[in-house]
Amino acid sequence: MLLSACSNYAAPVSTRAQPPSIRITTHQVAVGESLYSIAWRYDLNFRLLAHANGLSAPYSLSPGQRLTLKTTGISLNDRPSSSSSTVVKATKIPSTVVSSGAIKPSVKAPIPFKKKPKPEIFSKNWQWKWPIQGKTVETFSPAKLRKGVSIKGVSGSMVRPAAPGIVVYAGDGLRGYGKLVIIKHSEILLSAYGHNEKILVKEGQNVKQTEIIAKLGSKGTLYFEIRKDGYPVNPSLYIK
Repeated sequence: MLLSACSNYAAPVSTRAQPPSIRITTHQVAVGESLYSIAWRYDLNFRLLAHANGLSAPYSLSPGQRLTLKTTGISLNDRPSSSSSTVVKATKIPSTVVSSGAIKPSVKAPIPFKKKPKPEIFSKNWQWKWPIQGKTVETFSPAKLRKGVSIKGVSGSMVRPAAPGIVVYAGDGLRGYGKLVIIKHSEILLSAYGHNEKILVKEGQNVKQTEIIAKLGSKGTLYFEIRKDGYPVNPSLYIK
């Protein structure tokens, strides 16, 4: 009877303490990943991520290396420290480790957004351009977790860079992006081109706006993003 009486007086759900949310603070490097793809995955500024882990260009990583994701409060003017317990000394290998092994799925993280960032124009000889000709079928919408835009072109459309730069990632290791190309245009601006059928460039390759970087499949739909200091921004602010 005593046990029965106790079971009838369980604490209401509304009075129970909320379990603490799990916040990811470290990342273990998997095959096929680069510093840029990891920063992209967690919506981080790649320079701050490198600085937090005592890494310098070309940001070489090793499989199994553990990186800290804590970049809040870090200044690029501070001297980087490699003594952190979360940092494993990188060996002299390419910044992306290529292997046939599976890539770990991405983890969603809160996305901070800046309001109306000022577009950047780097040269009088060129301006931002759309990577393919077509109709925007999904617009930039942070509230709906759409960090970029989807552009509907024709089957087999050729994808070109929105601006000149260097390829810093080419692969299919980020869940939801398919075959993805990330291009670095400056120390603060990068762009991404996802859902390709075939990638036609390699990491470390310099590309002009006239060059073909990828080919779309039969659906002819490209997913396109621009990020400034690690934050997704509306491509329409850059491309008229």
